[in-house]
Amino acid sequence: MDGALSGCAHCGLPAPAGVRFCCYGCELAARIQTEAREDHAGLLGTLSFTLVLSMIVMMLSLFLYAEDVFVDAAGDRELAWMRTGYRWASLCLATPVLVLAGGPLLRRALAELSAGRLSMDALIVSGASAAFALSTWHVLGDRGGIYLDSATAALVLATFGRYLEAVARSRASRALGPLLEVSRSSAYRLADDGSKRTVAAAEIAVGMRIEVPAEQVVPADLALDAEAAEVDLAVLTGESRPVVLARGDTVPAGAVAVGASIVGWALRPAHDSALERLATLARGLTARSSPTLRWADRFATVLVPAAGLLAAATFVYWSLSATLEKGVVTALAVVLVACPCSYAIASPLVHWITLRTAFARGVLVRSPDVLEALAHARTVAFDKTGTLSGTELAVTSEFLAPGMGREEIMGLVCSLEGDATHPIARALRRVAGDATPAPLTSRRYVPGSGALGTDRGGRALVLGRGPEGTIVLERDGAELARFELAETLRPEAPAAVDELRRQGLRVVILSGDAPDRVARAAEALRVDGSAGLGPTDKLASLRALGDHVVMVGDGLNDVPALAGRATSFTLGEAAPLAKGVAQVTLLEPDLRLVPWTIAKARHAVRLVKWLIAGSTVYNVVFVALAASGALIPVFAGLSMLLSSLIALAFAVGVGTDPRADDAAAGLGLEAAAPC
Repeated sequence: MDGALSGCAHCGLPAPAGVRFCCYGCELAARIQTEAREDHAGLLGTLSFTLVLSMIVMMLSLFLYAEDVFVDAAGDRELAWMRTGYRWASLCLATPVLVLAGGPLLRRALAELSAGRLSMDALIVSGASAAFALSTWHVLGDRGGIYLDSATAALVLATFGRYLEAVARSRASRALGPLLEVSRSSAYRLADDGSKRTVAAAEIAVGMRIEVPAEQVVPADLALDAEAAEVDLAVLTGESRPVVLARGDTVPAGAVAVGASIVGWALRPAHDSALERLATLARGLTARSSPTLRWADRFATVLVPAAGLLAAATFVYWSLSATLEKGVVTALAVVLVACPCSYAIASPLVHWITLRTAFARGVLVRSPDVLEALAHARTVAFDKTGTLSGTELAVTSEFLAPGMGREEIMGLVCSLEGDATHPIARALRRVAGDATPAPLTSRRYVPGSGALGTDRGGRALVLGRGPEGTIVLERDGAELARFELAETLRPEAPAAVDELRRQGLRVVILSGDAPDRVARAAEALRVDGSAGLGPTDKLASLRALGDHVVMVGDGLNDVPALAGRATSFTLGEAAPLAKGVAQVTLLEPDLRLVPWTIAKARHAVRLVKWLIAGSTVYNVVFVALAASGALIPVFAGLSMLLSSLIALAFAVGVGTDPRADDAAAGLGLEAAAPC
């Protein structure tokens, strides 16, 4: 079936081949959001108009139902004129609702049928049309009951329910956006005469000499044309510390120039870079249909013809054994009670309210299908660098040579680092605090060597890398101080991991960083950790963990893993490519939102299952009653409306979730704003 799918023109989710939109809700939402202002206002006005008319029809029907049950209007002349007037008024008001709300659903159903597919639109339209036709016959003949409220309510509620679901899907999808393109950071093309001009990533060709300013992302794979350079590969490999490259080494697209600009020769166009290959892999992994979509298609394929066959059989049986009107009325009752209210209205509303509640909390969920995947999660895999750990390094210990004062050492550190944006420089400046900078006669930064300077006495100062990753301050070759640096876990990480364990989930770390740093993080959080994993290695490790695995990451090295899972989280400050493929984005970088979101998804899925189970029991019981002739259309319509109201009441109850609220309280999160 996957091969017969294309992307919905509105929400981007899979849609059957030959159909522009995956559902009528997306078609409706697309028209509202893309048409001109006057057309936009007109369409919203039409929807509001049908809603008001259907409410008036329902109010008129309440009198008619009560009058049919309790009063003999035919023998009461004072009520007869009112009864006739209400019946004609209901017909006049219901007709535009049938045309305005039922017309688009009918066109959608016919389009599906012409392509050899059956949809729930066909069942809803057939039930509403049958109710309208029989009601019109009874109004014209001034006899029998009318069921116009059932017809209008089914059309209006189905339309608005699908519109709300489509808006929720498109909001998540469009807010994230595809973002599957090479970064557009600044770069310059260097000419032979020494001049340079700005060049776009798409304009880079093989052999061009390119300069990338400090702290900018390299847009294409380059061969380094300098003695040395320092780059940050965290988003590509997960390595938490900058890497030193020598002349001729490859600087991959996606790397960040550290400390100084990078000059190199373009090895290949930007669209053929390692970054773009990751994007291609991500596109391939995300272009698949969802299990929920396949299940809905199979369900509609069975439900629609089954209800139609049962209604036809009921019509034939009662027409032959009783009267033609009995056959029509009984078949109509079957169609009315078989309308899948919970599937067409309440279940989408549960998803919409859940997505809105999550958004109010700062969690952007791409689609309702993600909620189902989250609810079945068994393992959560975290990236380390930038996800569990912060983006900043911290000095964990310092050693001063005998006879050296800390104030003097920190003054030299401040002078040598200056205003450098290097992660190590920022960490050293933080530990130095407000120390007074020492006077220097010169200072420069050399990639791979560190910060070099000369004091007023002419002595050479070096602040650079020492053994085992330490940072050493030397003066004329003598060690003055040594600093140990390490990453720091996000302050909320332990609480988030503990809550995930409390929910029965296994937690692991999958990182591209060095084994010792991964081991320290794993030990601090009391979880298992794997180190030195490249992008494809992470994906393989996730698959080895089995099904129902959630991935949480933020870098380009996480992209295949994020895209290759049924559900994945990324942070709002993550790489654009990671945000483009992840199913959930934490708009606030708070890992406590991961267990909160899972708890909320479990509650929503439980509620949907209860609604589906209740709808199934309702259909079995009431369809049997209708087919037996024990349920006339008046009560069939009322039972359908009652089931819709009960289902909607349960759907609205998704905002009240004691388990998620308890989890939020335990994590120290404030209550989300009600939606």
